[in-house]
Amino acid sequence: MVRVRANQRWTLRFWLLSAALFMLIGLIYWPWLKIPPGNHLAALYLVLTQIGWFGLFAIASMLITLPLLVLPRLLFRLLCTVLGLAIAVLLAVDTQVFEQFRFHLNGFVFTLFFSGGDTIEFSWLTWLIAITVAVLLAAALGIFGWLAARPQFSRRITGGGYAIILLALIGSQSIHAWEDANYHRVIPNYSDTFPLYYPLTAKDTLIRWGLVDAAKVDAERRRASKLNHIPDGHFHYPLSAIAAAPPAKPMNILFVMIDAWRFDDAIGAATPHISDFARQSLRFMQHESGGNSTQAGIFSLFYSIPATYFTSAKSSGRRPAMMQLLADNRYQFAILGSAALDHPPFDRTVFSGIENLRVTTPGKDQATRDRRITDDFKQFLDSRDAGRPFFGFLFYDAVHGYDLHPDTMQTPFRPYWERVDHIMLDNAFDPTPYHNRYRNVLLYDDALIGEVLAKLKQQGLDDNTIVVVTTDHGEEFNDNHQNYWGHGSNFSQTQVHVPLFIRWPGMAARDIDYRTSHLDVIPTLMTRALGVTTPMRDYSVGRDLLTPDSQPRHLIVGSYYNYAIVSPNELDVVTPDGMQTNLTPTLQPLGRPANKEALRQAMEEMSRFYR
Repeated sequence: MVRVRANQRWTLRFWLLSAALFMLIGLIYWPWLKIPPGNHLAALYLVLTQIGWFGLFAIASMLITLPLLVLPRLLFRLLCTVLGLAIAVLLAVDTQVFEQFRFHLNGFVFTLFFSGGDTIEFSWLTWLIAITVAVLLAAALGIFGWLAARPQFSRRITGGGYAIILLALIGSQSIHAWEDANYHRVIPNYSDTFPLYYPLTAKDTLIRWGLVDAAKVDAERRRASKLNHIPDGHFHYPLSAIAAAPPAKPMNILFVMIDAWRFDDAIGAATPHISDFARQSLRFMQHESGGNSTQAGIFSLFYSIPATYFTSAKSSGRRPAMMQLLADNRYQFAILGSAALDHPPFDRTVFSGIENLRVTTPGKDQATRDRRITDDFKQFLDSRDAGRPFFGFLFYDAVHGYDLHPDTMQTPFRPYWERVDHIMLDNAFDPTPYHNRYRNVLLYDDALIGEVLAKLKQQGLDDNTIVVVTTDHGEEFNDNHQNYWGHGSNFSQTQVHVPLFIRWPGMAARDIDYRTSHLDVIPTLMTRALGVTTPMRDYSVGRDLLTPDSQPRHLIVGSYYNYAIVSPNELDVVTPDGMQTNLTPTLQPLGRPANKEALRQAMEEMSRFYR
């Protein structure tokens, strides 16, 4: 018992001193933390976060060591010192990784470090500096261990130190929750600078408690969305100003998207109107989305950069380069989503700055809202200013929700699942009825899209409107026989290979059989339709859709919590906890190391748009 109490006193003191070391190392991140002039709250938040977050590293480490209190004194202290050294070294290494690439240590980075070959080479000077830093950190922790054993280290100092850390943590998280709820971007924008940092958000709670006015929040969102540039620390997109020579007669651009649309259901009995449209269009037969989820798929499509930039783009409020160019060229906007446009927050990213943006569409269910956006777009075509070009975006959601109403919809695909019961889904479940329900709803949305296409033809807009029909991601019905259903769960072709049809006035319809990506769509439109002369590389990681390229492609495909580097014969999946898994396209474990060239290319693309 005496030993436990002695170890307890020592560990409280040791980890408090270690917290100070972690905070000191954390100061290396500060060059990327830009505080706007006069923003004292941001300065206070950063100070509190520096104390609270890095102090929490020490507290968590101390909690890990509590079961070891019964060990002999010297062994216990040695183990604590080794743990402290490991954390300090990892933090120091992470600061250098962040400095180079603007993201933190994960399994992807460790693969580059330890995979051998010439992926990343270290000079002797680098090794010397690294070893020197490690020795200095070890010496500092050794001194901390000696100080922690001194009787002059009072209980009052220890308790006061931990109280400061906890109060700083509570204060910083409270500030973040408040600023996020009020759509103030400066403070939330700091989140991706700190390692392992997932700050508190509480919009709904603050509104429910009456601390934040819902109407005021909505007004603030609308006001903030008009700001196209807010000092954002390090998100640098585009890399240079967009230069363009607009055509004398600019074309209209219309995106029609069906949420969760499978490639093998793109043409056929479930899509008669779209199939007819496809016969008049460029048909991209090996097209892949930039995500297996809505957020990643739409973000990568419109920004033409990997979805790993999403948080930075949201915090900055900077809209896609093409959307800014369209606004500058006085395009009219008709942005109509059946699903809410603030979940994911496209109102703060893709459609930031759109005046009078309708975030939610009225309607009791997805099918009703799909009907509504169709009618609203047709009304827009009737009432628009014919002297100005327009950009339209229609996002259909009934297919995503399997929102079938047999009393009002055709149901030729039978047998179909009368009610979706996810609890019944397992590896032995026959997907046919489930898939047939999906196809029946797809037939409903196809008819609505047929109305839109007919309206364009009726108004004589076919000759000067580029129509893009695609989706955000695919949909799986256990195609890989690993009990995956829906989307957002893996990066196989079922969830990533998607339809893309583009009817471009003046271009002959044809199949395009080489590999293309969502990342390619916007740069193609910007150069070929909008007269942009700025190099694609300055605002995109994509290529021209219509120019075959023999260079191998390793596409970064995002999700809500992880991402993958998708190559023709390999998937390298990286999760937030740093784990990396190498798989075949059918999700089987791959018995070879990750493709080093793919890793190198992905790292460059994920860091290019940071200062």
